[in-house]
Amino acid sequence: MKGVAIWSAAMSDYHKASKIVKPKLLLLNIKMAELDEANSNLAAAETELAEVIALKAKLKATFDLNMAEKNALTERANKTKKKME
Repeated sequence: MKGVAIWSAAMSDYHKASKIVKPKLLLLNIKMAELDEANSNLAAAETELAEVIALKAKLKATFDLNMAEKNALTERANKTKKKME
């Protein structure tokens, strides 16, 4: 009889604890799903950022090359102008 009373008390305690824990576990699952979605969005944004950074580096290299060519042509034009004078 004593064993049944202990078991009954334990089941009652489990039921009370379950009422508290179960909603928290459901909320945890929802929040974990939201976190997974946010991490997925973050990964996509980081990939896009890496592509933009690579494009920026490529454009900067092209710009620097063209500016060097422009400066060389300007210097050549100035030398030619001096020769003409």
